[in-house]
Amino acid sequence: MAKQLQFSKKVSIFNNTIEFPESPGVYKFYNDSEDIIYIGKAKILSNRLSSYLSSNKDDTRKLQRLKKSIKFVEFIITDTESDALLLEQSLIRKIKPPFNIQFRDDKSYPAIHISSKHEFPAIFMSRKKEKNTTKFGPFANVGAMKENINLVRSVFKIRNCKDLIFNNRSRPCIEYQLEKCSAPCVSEISKIEYAQEVKDANKFLSGETESVLKNLYDKMDKYSQNKDYERAILYREKIKSIRSIERKQNILSNFKNLDVISIKTNKIQTCISVIIVEDGWIQSSSNYYPEKNEPLSISDLFSAFLENYISMNLDRKKINILCNIKPSVDTQDFINSFRSNKVKILSKNSSNKALIELSESQAEDGLLRNRNFIWVEDSIKELSRRLELRSINRIEAFDISHTSGKEVSASCVVFDNSGPRKKDYRLMNIKENQNNDYAALGEAISRRIKNINSKKGKLPELIVIDGGRGQLNSVIKKLNKNVLNEVSFIAISKGPNRNEKYDFIHLTHSSKPIEINSNRSLAKLVQLIRNESHRFSLFHHRRRRKKSFMNSELDLIDGIGQKYSKRLIRHFGGILNLKQASISDLQKVNGIGPKKAKIIFESFMG
Repeated sequence: MAKQLQFSKKVSIFNNTIEFPESPGVYKFYNDSEDIIYIGKAKILSNRLSSYLSSNKDDTRKLQRLKKSIKFVEFIITDTESDALLLEQSLIRKIKPPFNIQFRDDKSYPAIHISSKHEFPAIFMSRKKEKNTTKFGPFANVGAMKENINLVRSVFKIRNCKDLIFNNRSRPCIEYQLEKCSAPCVSEISKIEYAQEVKDANKFLSGETESVLKNLYDKMDKYSQNKDYERAILYREKIKSIRSIERKQNILSNFKNLDVISIKTNKIQTCISVIIVEDGWIQSSSNYYPEKNEPLSISDLFSAFLENYISMNLDRKKINILCNIKPSVDTQDFINSFRSNKVKILSKNSSNKALIELSESQAEDGLLRNRNFIWVEDSIKELSRRLELRSINRIEAFDISHTSGKEVSASCVVFDNSGPRKKDYRLMNIKENQNNDYAALGEAISRRIKNINSKKGKLPELIVIDGGRGQLNSVIKKLNKNVLNEVSFIAISKGPNRNEKYDFIHLTHSSKPIEINSNRSLAKLVQLIRNESHRFSLFHHRRRRKKSFMNSELDLIDGIGQKYSKRLIRHFGGILNLKQASISDLQKVNGIGPKKAKIIFESFMG
């Protein structure tokens, strides 16, 4: 049996220190009690989630309540927006979070209804509270709801006409010719057969897909055995329609119940992602992390988790597991010790490849969000020893990003014995746009030290520069001796071919750099500081460049300053939508009257 380790499950605290994924997916909001209160989907998660971090005077009371209630957030990243849409609806239907049911804009969300009192029930959508119907929803996305209705009508041939029209038909309508209705209005189907179709449609919309398929298979076999091949073919086509929808969507699985487990690691930590599939639909996603930084191989870590996970789920009748790596021989023996194939490890293949990839993307995203930096304290002590410093309580690291000397940005990231202190991170726009990293670093560090001294704050014991001896010497020349007496400076550079396995630390008092690849603890800290500094600087630079690009065209219009530019971009959601706006659309923006609207419209039209 693998070594016994403890693994902790973590969710992210929802605040502005999180860098949200720039990909499609589903997000789940939790309250203080870690209950799911809202589930949503987004084409780009970062854009959607950022909007929940700030209040807006146009927010409804319920949206204000939702924002105040959010404490934690989880994501499930998907390949496409349509995958996110289907997954969102599946999770909402299963979990029924309170804000998904109660949350409204200026109108109610629509729902699917099947009339229950009529002898030949109809399917329809409605935003009202309908009597004598079976309701499915509400749906936050009308497109998803219409897709469901079309599928149900194609497979089960349920009518969608009003009762008045139904009662006065003398021949089948075009819906019958399109094979979307069985024409019960003119007795093309018996009452008993139609009732069964309605029953199957209800089950399908309730998520009982396998039960529906079993009934269809039984009927197909029955008619085939009786040599009623025309009817057998009808049921075969229904099965094909449902299966084709399953094949089209990555978030569907051929397995009724399945646990998809993937492990990913970087030089700092390890994350294990578990996706739970129930009745062929993804129901939840969780990330786990080793509580101690044990020096174990990926295989040993995964085996320890797998045995722990199986042991915690033995109350289940059967456990089907799909993994991104093969379990060890010892773990396989542990699994085989259970009787009646209670635990089954499934092989990777083309049909479940998408689920593995989804689970792996969750684990990779989890690596970016975990706050497990227990090891940093010992590594800082080792760095202090190697630099011959009495102690290091605070480290600040600087990096520069720009595009050919334009939109130059500097980042300052901060570390102490507990790891990164993201609330102390700082960003600077370099005043002089020029392709000169030396000058930019000098300006950023000088401004930072001046700011700390003006507020009578405490300077860090160590400042780290991303670069070599040239960058280090250039910065030192611009600082006065008092600062150099209080703060130590080092630069970090990569080895030959920019390989971080051979990192060097450059010192102010020695021409000989320190090679750190032989010291795993020190190398791990140095790489974390440099990579975090570079990541934060690049993130800010991209946002600044994107904002500059969006605003640049507006800046050229006379009379439209920064205040109105922000309002216009916020109202229309981007420059492309703004360009397509009419004069009347533009006047809906606060502060934009007929005159300004005409100027903006003509500027884009010209």
